[in-house]
Amino acid sequence: MTKKRISLLIFFLSAGLAFGYLYLKAIAKLRAAETCSAMVVVFNKDAQANLTLDFMYNRRTLSGIVSVSGRYRHPNHPEGTIRRDVAYTWVENKNTFQLLSTNINKVDNVESLPDDVIATIMPAFYVYPNRQINYAIKRQGGSSFLFSVGKRPLFVCST
Repeated sequence: MTKKRISLLIFFLSAGLAFGYLYLKAIAKLRAAETCSAMVVVFNKDAQANLTLDFMYNRRTLSGIVSVSGRYRHPNHPEGTIRRDVAYTWVENKNTFQLLSTNINKVDNVESLPDDVIATIMPAFYVYPNRQINYAIKRQGGSSFLFSVGKRPLFVCST
């Protein structure tokens, strides 16, 4: 083989590897789920819950999972732990998102509270399947989202 052929072979081999690498990176980005996390403190009468909401979502399939974890305190009840994953789908209309819970996966060896207690501090969407919640979600800067109901802001979810 001549020098010219070897040079062309190396060039095309390098170009093919570079193209393949860029293609795989682009496909991985399209398929990957996006995430954001929010720390939320909820009060209801004497009860207090310190929660973390981890949203994982895929814009292509319009579905996701929100992982709910945290502690529950009430002076008349024993302290408890919340740990569940809520699978959901959504319908989007501009900045308004209607989320529908499709499955609730409780982490049994961690979660110590019954659903009726959790329902006193969280919307039914996070407690029971086939329940809806509507959020207005607006981007805040480059890496955060403001979740609100109507004009009332609820929490900021950061990536």
